Formats: sequence, C-alpha cells, structure tokens
Amino acid sequence: MAEDVPRAYGGGKIKTRHNPSTRKFSPYTVTERGVDKKYDRILGTLYGHVVGDAVGHLTEGLSKEQAQKAYGSVSKQLELVHKKLVQDTTRKKWALCDWTEESDMMLIVLESLIYRKGKIDLRDLAKRFMDWCERGFQELNDVCGQGLDSYTKSVIAHAQFSEAPKDAAVICWRNGLHQMAAGNAAVARTSVLGVHMHHSHAKVIHNTTELCALTHPDPQCQASCVAVTTAISLMMQKKHLKKNGQVDVDEIINESYSYASYCLVGRPVQEFKSLKQHMTATALKDLKLSDISQMSFTYKALGAGFWALKQKDYRTAIQDIVMQGGDADANAAVAGAMLGCKLGYSALPASWLEGLCNKGWLDDLINRYLHMMEQKQPLQ
Repeated sequence: MAEDVPRAYGGGKIKTRHNPSTRKFSPYTVTERGVDKKYDRILGTLYGHVVGDAVGHLTEGLSKEQAQKAYGSVSKQLELVHKKLVQDTTRKKWALCDWTEESDMMLIVLESLIYRKGKIDLRDLAKRFMDWCERGFQELNDVCGQGLDSYTKSVIAHAQFSEAPKDAAVICWRNGLHQMAAGNAAVARTSVLGVHMHHSHAKVIHNTTELCALTHPDPQCQASCVAVTTAISLMMQKKHLKKNGQVDVDEIINESYSYASYCLVGRPVQEFKSLKQHMTATALKDLKLSDISQMSFTYKALGAGFWALKQKDYRTAIQDIVMQGGDADANAAVAGAMLGCKLGYSALPASWLEGLCNKGWLDDLINRYLHMMEQKQPLQ
C-alpha cells in the first residue's frame, strides 16, 4: 500500500496512514533473532488466520464427499494452487492463491486500528466496511468486496449503518428476515482482537463485543467471538501453561467458556449446552461442519477453532478441517488463527505463506500495525 494513499468513501476520504517505521518486524527474522515469543504468537495469529482462509477457500461450499472427490488425491499435501482442480463460480470469485472476505474483514479492522491508533472506532469501521463492499481494496485492484452473506450485507446496506451501526444491526437482527443472523461473519474477523491489547482482558472483551455488535448482536455470535479472543489473549499472556511450558488447552477452554457464557445470560439453556459442546468437541465429525443447512452457523467456526487448538501440527489440522467442506474458509480462518497463536508463526507451512498473492501488501500492513502498537506500549 502506498504512503498516505486515501481510500475513497462517498464524499469524504478514509485514510490508512503509513507510519514510517524505523524498525521492521520481518516475520522471517523475528523468531530467528529470538525476539520475545509474543511476536511469534502475534504473527502466528494474523498470518495463521489469512493462510487458513486461503486454504479453506479450496473447499468452501462443498460437501465432504465433493471435497474428497475433488481433492482426495492431494488431501494430505494441499497447496493453494490446487484450487485449479475445481473451477466453479465460488472458486472464480477470487484470484488463485488469494484469501477471501473472511480475511478482508479482519484486515479492515487492522487498518482501522492503525488509523485510530489502537482504538476501536465503530463509525470508522462502518464506513470502511461500506467502502469495501463498494470497492474492495483498491490498492489490490479489487472491483468490489464480495463473499458476504445476505444478513451481513443487509446490515451494512442499512440507512443507519454509517452513523449508528449497532442500531442498524439490531434492527436487521430483530426483523428476522435472514437466517444468517447467528452466522459466522463476526467470529471469522475477530482474531486480531485477541492479540490487540492482550495484556488487558477487560479491553479484549470490550473491543470484541463492540466489534461483534457492529453487525451481529445475536448473543451466540457474541459468545463465539469472546471465546475466541479470550483463548488467544490467554495464550498471549502465557496463562495456563503446563510445567513443560506447553499450553494447557483444557484450562484455556474452561476459562474461555466461562467468559463466553456470560454473553448468553437469559438465553435458552440449549444455547449454553451447544456452546460447550462445540468448544469441547474432540472429533471433527461431532461438529458436522459439512452440514450445508447449518454450515455458516457461528458455533461451527467456533468449534473448528477450538478443535484445532487441541492439535499439534498446523498443516495437518487445517487440511483436516478443509477436507470437511462446508464453510471451510471461515472455519479454517478461525482455526488457523487459534492454532497459529498456540504454535507460533514458525509452525506455519512456508509454501502456504509464500504462495499467498499480495503477500507484500499483507506484510506491510501487519508491520505497520506492530509498529503502531510498539510505539504505544512495547511488548513485555
């Protein structure tokens, strides 16, 4: 992204300021220099999200059987270029080796945080979401933003969204015109708020619920987002470590559920049970990710993320999730972020990272975010 390039919106401008950095946080040298493990976790979360999304796009919208038929021969060694094996309208929406809207929306949040110097500004985010829907990322030669579900699009298109986005979201949610009101769009963009201000869990929770409410006031969406960012922030704080230094995943899950369940107070008991079941699932088959009628339900992506957290190898876990089909890009984005945080950037497959198109732009955006945060409060 060029320095001080404005992104047009309506009659005004949305800027993503370029802060000239005197220090580069190259993901290839951070871990080699032995800089704090936290950088490895931050980079693992952000790049893990984008990489998971890009690989997940291979099977997005396919049934498990269709995914196996298309990619079975390469299922143990998936690469981004394998998208060529399925040339349908879903795959053709994005360029080969590109990520989807699941990462675009998260990266818009990252842009806003840079511009607003670390603050969650809902009106700024709303205008950026509207701008993206109309134009995409112009710096990347997008024509428009695409891929959002009908409910999320209806919220962003609402007349009140630019000035009172949470009110617009509540109106759309209460109207009940769409089945996607408890969809996964919110949880699939929330991972960055697990690393942002991770030292203060109160701020993590506040930022998470605010960002979720921007488009998704449904308590199940709130609970999903809080569970994910809580788990990431706990790992960033080095909480719940075993004697051998490894993450105690069971304890992470227990505390994450404790905070997430507060979002469901006053809701039916079944929603509490479903939340717990999805967070504690030990087998992918239990999540039924390929159930086309429910594939974009927020707890599906949540479940994929917490299942991944229990795994030890990034590539294997993401491939297993992707080969389930369903809303695979969202599922793998959440899973990629959570497992990426646990294992660190160094655990991400090099071929997936290097295979991403527009990776230079992504590197610069993440570098500017890290620079901005380092200026505010150096990582300890």
